[in-house]
This record gives sequence, C-alpha cells and structure tokens, in this order.
Amino acid sequence: MDAEVEKFVRNCRGCTLVAAPDPPEPMCRSQLPTTPWQSLALDFLGPLPDGQHLLVVIDCFSRFMEICEMNTITSKDVIRELRIMFSRYGVPSVIKADNAPQLSAECVDFNKFCSDHGIKIVNTIPYWPQANGEVERQNRSILKRLKISQELGKDWRAELRTYLLTYHATRHPTTGKSPGELMFARRIKTKLPSLTDFREDEEVMDRDALVKAKGKEYSDSKRRAKESTIFVGDHVLIKRMKKNNKLETEYANEEYVVCEKKGTDTTVKSLHTGKEYRRSSAHLKKIFRDNQDSDNSSRQEETNELVSAEKDAENNNYVLEPLSQDNHNKTTSTTEPKRIRQQPAKFNDYIPH
Repeated sequence: MDAEVEKFVRNCRGCTLVAAPDPPEPMCRSQLPTTPWQSLALDFLGPLPDGQHLLVVIDCFSRFMEICEMNTITSKDVIRELRIMFSRYGVPSVIKADNAPQLSAECVDFNKFCSDHGIKIVNTIPYWPQANGEVERQNRSILKRLKISQELGKDWRAELRTYLLTYHATRHPTTGKSPGELMFARRIKTKLPSLTDFREDEEVMDRDALVKAKGKEYSDSKRRAKESTIFVGDHVLIKRMKKNNKLETEYANEEYVVCEKKGTDTTVKSLHTGKEYRRSSAHLKKIFRDNQDSDNSSRQEETNELVSAEKDAENNNYVLEPLSQDNHNKTTSTTEPKRIRQQPAKFNDYIPH
C-alpha cells in the first residue's frame, strides 16, 4: 500500500508542480589552462546609478582582471573594448560568457569577430550563473567595493582602480600566487615596499646593448654628430621653437649663461630676467668672444682629464682627492727636466779653429 501511494504521488502532475527542487548535482571543475590569457570569462555588472555597465573580463589561468566602463553594451561596443584588450595581451583561444544577446554565439557581429580571430565561444547554461563562477564571484567583490564608495561619497572609479591594484598584487588563495605574478611572470609594484625576484636575462641585455651600439654608431655617422663645445659659464642664445613670421631669426637675441650641463641636458639662466630654462644643447648657439677659443680648448682638456680620472677611479674602486695648489702646479708644469750631455771620447783631441 505504501509503495502504491508513493508511486501515485510521484506521478501526480499537481504534486510535481509544487514540489521542492531536486538537490544539485556534484560540481564539475574545469581544468586550468596551460598559459595566461588563453581562456577568458566575460560578464556584465550593472546598471550603475548613472546607467553605466561594467564589462568584467577574467583570465581563467592567472585570475587577472580587466574592467571596462561602458555607457552602451551593444555587440559593437563589446568588440571595441575587446580589441583594446587584445592589443595589450594578445588574442585568447576561448571566451566563456552567459547567454546575453551581445555575447552569445547567435550574435552575428560577435560570432564573426571571434571566428576571424580563431576564438571559440562557450556559452553557459541559461539561468545557471554557477557555470561561469569565476567572473560571477569577482562581480560580488566589485559590487561590495562600489557600494562602500557610494555610501561614503567617494569617487567609485578611483576606488575601483585602487581595488584592482590591490587585487592584482595579492596572492590568490587557489593558485598561491598573485594574478599579476602569473600574468606577467613578475611581482607588480604597489605603494607597499617589497623585494623583487625578477631575474635579468643576460642574453636579452647583451643583445640590447649590441643593437643600441650599432644604432648609435650609424646615427651619429649619418647626422655627423660631435661633442658639444658648450660648457658651464658660456654665454649662449636659445633657438626659437616657434616662429610667428618668416622674418624672425633662428635664435632669439636674448643672452643666457649656462648654469649646469649634464650630457645634452643644459640649464641656462637669462642675463636680463634671471629666469632659468632647461634645454638640449642642440637648441643652444654659443656666443664667441676674443680669447675664448684658447680658454675653451684648455677647459675641454681639463674636462676630458677629469672624466678619464673618474672612470679610472670607478674601475679601481678608489676616491679621487683634490690636489693642493702646489701639487697642481707640479702636475700641470710643462718644463722638461735637464740632463748633462757628455761629449764622445773620440772628440777629446779636437781643437776648434
């Protein structure tokens, strides 16, 4: 009798309509992708108070997250934002999204965009957000941050970026590493002090130095580059960066004095107003006066000697000490020492007439 009653209730249409849902099936965990930015999960968060929506994109490997603010969420708008992301990180192999009209495989524009880039579209089961749990879980955290900023009267955009920086630098409980470290193979820097474990690639650095040296040699030869003869204390003219008419000269007539020079970075001071300007030495024209060529040549020699001495000090790990005035005079003296020259013995019996 009990079995018959149970069978009758089970087959009753009315009882089925008001029955409790069946227990959920065991979870089906997806396998972790092998590389970053290979499989992406997409979802929309919104609308926000001003009508905007947030496009949230999660990398399933590293859990790295990108968030885009969108006023409209048509398929063309989504494609535009994805193009920007792909230009930074590359094209993924799989995109997982819910059945939103602009993200489904039935959308002509989105389907064509993914087909042209070789991307497989995976749409989750309708009304089953658990199938896209990675991005849905992040939406909850983002929504909490937005609610807090809204209630405290803060700028939600700035707060959202602060949250993203913190999230990318924090170790993920599942992977054991931060999303930024898995995405870029290095720890990203935040305002908190930290030690970096990035290892320099000697092959890359050697190749970079070699190619830069070749490029410098070629460019310097083509441009006929040479060392500047402008030094601290010289009077110069500044090149006009913008001319108002054809009759204006290449250099302004105002005179300046060089206050500081580091490579091509030169600081000059106006003799008229006293205001300082920072210019490249290529934009300066030296004003020559009488007896200045000899002073410049001696100044260039002193500069070259000082640079050479500094390099030797760096290579030998010692510090240069200033010379006293006596030592300086002895060092710079050009008088050669005299020696006694003796006459050969064969000329001893020679009697001059």
